[in-house]
Amino acid sequence: MRFVIGATSLIAIWMLAGGALHMLKPEVFFRVVPDGLPKLTVVYVSGVVEMVIGAAVLFPRSRAGAGLAFAALCLGFLPLHVWDFLRTDPVFEPPVWASVRCGVQILAMLIGWRLWQVSQSRSESYRRRSSSSSGSSRRKSRGLTETPSSTSIS
Repeated sequence: MRFVIGATSLIAIWMLAGGALHMLKPEVFFRVVPDGLPKLTVVYVSGVVEMVIGAAVLFPRSRAGAGLAFAALCLGFLPLHVWDFLRTDPVFEPPVWASVRCGVQILAMLIGWRLWQVSQSRSESYRRRSSSSSGSSRRKSRGLTETPSSTSIS
């Protein structure tokens, strides 16, 4: 349970704050966008995606999907951070920070993946409990009870 709370908080804060920063100060991210791509559009779209993930992770019904989306987004950003590490003029100075950033991306992917696994299994067990209890309560409300040999009316 502590992992879910910690991972949810981390992802929500990281994505909501990062997404807001993309909207408020898009020029900060322009150097990370490869040449040839529309920088402002890429920054705004990635900011919106981050904010959607940050909001979705706060709700138990969408938490598993948000964890998986977070892991996928981090995986998608990883090549940009590797590219930055290999550049002659990296965005993250000194170059050691670019390598740290790659490590952080990998750790973030693992957190998102694990949150997806944990949240998905919790969601499935809740659905099983919910469907089995609602099925038996429906039978009882109709006056049906199950006995080992047959179903009879009470």
